[in-house]
Amino acid sequence: MRKPSPLPGQLAGRSFTLDEQRSAGVAAQRAWRSDLRVASRGVRVPWGIEQDFAHTCRLLSRLCPSSACCLGTAGRLWRCPLPWSVQTDFRVHLARFDGGNRPVRKGVAGHRLDLLGADVTELDGVPVTSPARTWLDLAAILELEDLVVAADFFICSQSRSFGPRKFALCSLADLRQQVEGRSGARGIRKAKRALGLARVGSDSAPETRLRLALGRLGLPEPKLGYVVTDETGWELAWPDQAFPEFKVAVNYDGRHHLEPRQRESDIRRDESIAATGWTSVTITASQVRTWGFDGCAQRVLDALVRCGWRAER
Repeated sequence: MRKPSPLPGQLAGRSFTLDEQRSAGVAAQRAWRSDLRVASRGVRVPWGIEQDFAHTCRLLSRLCPSSACCLGTAGRLWRCPLPWSVQTDFRVHLARFDGGNRPVRKGVAGHRLDLLGADVTELDGVPVTSPARTWLDLAAILELEDLVVAADFFICSQSRSFGPRKFALCSLADLRQQVEGRSGARGIRKAKRALGLARVGSDSAPETRLRLALGRLGLPEPKLGYVVTDETGWELAWPDQAFPEFKVAVNYDGRHHLEPRQRESDIRRDESIAATGWTSVTITASQVRTWGFDGCAQRVLDALVRCGWRAER
């Protein structure tokens, strides 16, 4: 069998539409050669080459007029932490926003959503539901804790004396406005519960899950974004969660904390605040795998009790 002729540079190694093929001056019969597969009507994808997810969304949204990426697809485009089942959904979820019929084609999960003008935006050339609207739609498919994780991700903003400033994708007020404006939306009760548990300042999904586990134990609300200082006001540490009344600092250390330089920095951090009377509790990813977040929360409980906290009777 004769080897297919090479594609021009603008088409090579990626999915493309038949319109793009014609514009590139490639003969129509080239679309049916063995090195390409039909991913969807009018779309060709080279075999064995992983495709960029945003590019796939951009291409399919162009083929479905007046449509925007929504639900789990929008969450992935915004880089929201999502359950594995949502992350590995191969379909692109598209919603019509002009009142027309939902998109129907191979590789697309079509929806009809009541979208306002402010509910649709563009991200790297891809039409997508806004962060706040994406979060509301995720309420229909996520469990409560996963929805709180998503809310914390969208509203997280931080301004520290080190590292780049982090800007929120939307505000807690934006999420509240979505909930208040759509009383009949799927998952609305869950969304209301998640709003009550969301907090600005959780920098990662594990930090949120640990905070929720502390709440299930009935512990006092930790402060996020708290700065531990010495008597001169010099900054010593920015713990992930802090209980200033009892001088207990809690940190979740992910994989990057295993790097030697970061590990040395963490040791200096803990020693410096210990000198001012603070107790450090470090939760690691390995501990979470062994005991779960609820088991790790017991370590925080033990530290708080040692430092004077007593549960109300």
